[in-house]
Amino acid sequence: MSETPLAKYRQRVIWLMMPGGDLGMVRKATRYAPDVIIPCLEDGVAYHPDAKATARRALSTFLREGGHTELGIATFPRINHPSSPYWGDDVDALVAAGADGIVIPKCETVDEVRVVEDRLSEAEAATGVPAGSVPVVVMLETARGVLRAAELALSARRGVALLFGREDFSASIGLMRRHSDSLAEGSPELLYARSQVVLAAQAAGLGSIDGASFTFQDADYMLRDASLSARIGYTGKLAAHPGHVRAIRQGFAPEPADVAIAERIVELERAALANGEAPVGGVDGMEVTPPIVDQARLLLARVNWASRVDDRLAAAAEASR
Repeated sequence: MSETPLAKYRQRVIWLMMPGGDLGMVRKATRYAPDVIIPCLEDGVAYHPDAKATARRALSTFLREGGHTELGIATFPRINHPSSPYWGDDVDALVAAGADGIVIPKCETVDEVRVVEDRLSEAEAATGVPAGSVPVVVMLETARGVLRAAELALSARRGVALLFGREDFSASIGLMRRHSDSLAEGSPELLYARSQVVLAAQAAGLGSIDGASFTFQDADYMLRDASLSARIGYTGKLAAHPGHVRAIRQGFAPEPADVAIAERIVELERAALANGEAPVGGVDGMEVTPPIVDQARLLLARVNWASRVDDRLAAAAEASR
């Protein structure tokens, strides 16, 4: 049985966004070995019909080249908002060119998601793409969108993840950022909204992608920010700059000491079940119960993910020689 889109993309952690109209920049993005690239046709391209059409053609060229597929990198372009005159042409062109999925920006209502999903069905039928094979990521970038996160997650028929757009959200609520405080304290002003998106996504069985760090120069902050994303339950994180990629790779990958503990927890379960006993006990002074075992398995799965990222980095470096 083939893997479902939901199962496939919940395993993708690093989602790298860049302007969708710059073919050279989109091609270059593969060098950084993200799990997914998000060429942006919305804010990343000037709001003019000619600029949008040119970006669409450039991105279609990239998709048909297929170099990203050979490296195991998926492509989820961010289309224009359904209220714009551009989004329908975006969907048609991307499905025809072979995009793995799409990101719907600034979602606030179920109707916005549904109209895009319906257009995807029409585009799939017109191009011979299997029905329902192009999934969507629902991007939440406003106060209204975050408040409706659960409703949007549950209603998205093609949904594989919710994506939290931190900067647009911050602007929508009038957040005043004191950069020195945010850097020192880990952006606590966003924690409530970040948690809301995770809860909504998990309740609907979807993945959750945290927004990008607001700095790409402070390596310590970027690492702590990525680590917090993972610890509060996000399955992935947005990178808005190549500098974010390494921090996400480090922040979502477990420390060797944590791996050793997780392996002992899983071994405790194996031994208990083999003896017909309940998998409960203690490891390094920590209580072990079935949900603790589940957490240990997730941590060990992240080890395998990190190894795949390292393999892609090596392959990308070899391909660029």
